[in-house]
Amino acid sequence: MVQEHIIHFFLIYVAYLVSPFTFGLSFAASLGVAVALLFLQGGSIQRFQIYFYNPFIVSIFAFLFSLVQVMVILLLAYKAGLGARALVLSAIAISFTYQAILYLLQYLILNEILTSTVVFWTFGDLGRISWGELYLVAAVSLAIVIPYLLYRSIDYDLILSGDELTKSAGISPERIRLETTIVAALGTAIATSFVGIIGFICLIAPHVARLIVGGGHKYLMPTSMLMGAIILIISDTVGRTIIAPTIIPVGIMTSMVGAPLLVYLLIKGGKYGHRD
Repeated sequence: MVQEHIIHFFLIYVAYLVSPFTFGLSFAASLGVAVALLFLQGGSIQRFQIYFYNPFIVSIFAFLFSLVQVMVILLLAYKAGLGARALVLSAIAISFTYQAILYLLQYLILNEILTSTVVFWTFGDLGRISWGELYLVAAVSLAIVIPYLLYRSIDYDLILSGDELTKSAGISPERIRLETTIVAALGTAIATSFVGIIGFICLIAPHVARLIVGGGHKYLMPTSMLMGAIILIISDTVGRTIIAPTIIPVGIMTSMVGAPLLVYLLIKGGKYGHRD
């Protein structure tokens, strides 16, 4: 229950490969967390467990860096006039820039404890989150992210029908895209702050949900959230048991399984994934 609330971010851009993960929001948030950990001493690692001294500072930095990426995306979309495919490729390229900066910071910071904290954090692990941090994630998800996405579900269907039809209904597609992007950035930042980068769930879950309930957002959105939670729990369980007592972080498991599964879904989903 840490990332499934943002998995529908890609739907309003009519692109199969768009998500907070591929749009660079996760990597931007990770850079913000690294800055908080390295320069503000926001946490440390003790016996493979990360402790955040001030989780709010870490979350704020993750959100601010995600907002920077949001602004970059909006500039590329509306100022540079990039299409969906070019926008995704550009965002992925920018994600590599964030990763390079993150590696550079780790290389320059000569504090082994802080560097180890950042490296271990990037693996993505549900076991490191505390109850207090979980309450914060749940509060943001239940009070802001999930209600907003469900409230806009009908509007998302209109946007997929075209901007002109959306405007004729008295709804601004630009405003909805901006609001949804900011909400997605908030959800991504909060989740990424405490569990690290857990990729591919936000891509796989909506594809699976489409095969089950079709493309209408009224049913697609809650189904995607449920599928995201199921995939996350299964991945975490397998990671904890496959070579027990050694635990494989869930972020590694989702990346290993998610990439080939996503390719399979894209191939098979072309025939069935858009039924209404």
